[in-house]
Amino acid sequence: MKKHLLITTLISITALFIFSCKEQTRDFRVEFDLKGIVSDQASITVFGLRDSVQLDLSDPAKPLIPVTDGKIIVSGTTLQDVVLRISLSQDRQFYKYVDRGYFPNKASSLWCIVGPGTNLKGSTDLNGKNFVDFYPTGDKENRLFSEFTSKYMPIQSRIGDIAVQMAIDTSLTETELNKLINESDSLEIQSDRLRRELIENNPSSIAALWLMEDMLVRSQIEPAELDPLLARVDPRYHDNYFYLNVRDRVEGAKLAAVGASCPVVEGVDVHGNPFNLQELRGKYVIIDFWGTWCSACLSGMLAMREFRKANADKLTIIGIANDKDKEKVIACMEKHQMGWTNLLQLQGDNDYVAKFNVQGFPTKILVDPNGIIVYRDSGESEEFYLEVDKIINKK
Repeated sequence: MKKHLLITTLISITALFIFSCKEQTRDFRVEFDLKGIVSDQASITVFGLRDSVQLDLSDPAKPLIPVTDGKIIVSGTTLQDVVLRISLSQDRQFYKYVDRGYFPNKASSLWCIVGPGTNLKGSTDLNGKNFVDFYPTGDKENRLFSEFTSKYMPIQSRIGDIAVQMAIDTSLTETELNKLINESDSLEIQSDRLRRELIENNPSSIAALWLMEDMLVRSQIEPAELDPLLARVDPRYHDNYFYLNVRDRVEGAKLAAVGASCPVVEGVDVHGNPFNLQELRGKYVIIDFWGTWCSACLSGMLAMREFRKANADKLTIIGIANDKDKEKVIACMEKHQMGWTNLLQLQGDNDYVAKFNVQGFPTKILVDPNGIIVYRDSGESEEFYLEVDKIINKK
């Protein structure tokens, strides 16, 4: 009896120890010393399964960390590997500014991969640099990532510099402008080659999977091109957000193409009411992908209201808001008089952006009374409503 009790106790202690170790491996920490920067704070952006990441922040609502004499420390916990972007927005040295705005440029930030147990350290001197020329290593995933970024980011920085020069230098001759355009085009080709080399040679990596998703979202690659690459991804990556999102987008490109049956859209709307798109069979449906942050989306709401009113007997509208804050969405709906059902874009089975392979906002998709996708368009233009009018009124 005592022997049995001892064994049971040992098993319990061992299980507790294993569980504790697993809990500890969720921690991550990156510590960088960047000489030559003036920012006293940095903003943190997580790419991947953001809900699985808890950052150590003084104010969880603001993803900002202090920077002291160039020293940056980002820590927290994560359930899976994600890509971290550390942006030094206060330091105009790294951003491609034109007047009060700037050209978005990946080389303006520091990038690394963090996962459960990640502990990265590194230092560099950025004096005289106009982009963040630093590529952390320390583990297998980051070594591969840095091999790519150390070649890719200088090219991106130069592309940004050219864009700034063309925007502000009014003294450029036509010959000089053409020379800059040709250089930028050549650099874009180099960038594309580097991206494709990474995803083709190392599909089983967080760097490649992140890049696949990024290229899909930016329409830099066709979904069909990624089919054979996904088949080569090691199963240990199959639970990662990037793999799942790319897989869903590739499938979504097939299932949500014009001529295909509309994917399932069901759940609850922003007011908590149950919703199922199939119950709207018999009418045309516009599925509108929008966001409270999207000025183009909001500027088009008046035209959408008027079109809906003029075709109320044949048409209904469903909105899918790419937002997390339900109350903010509801307030925006009221302000813009959006008197139609809206759902939140979520993750997993309700990741409609991936299911429909939405690559920009707004995106509008027209579904016919039989549930077939008959038209889709991105951006905000009068042409969409002219085309839809032809379809639903058989003109």
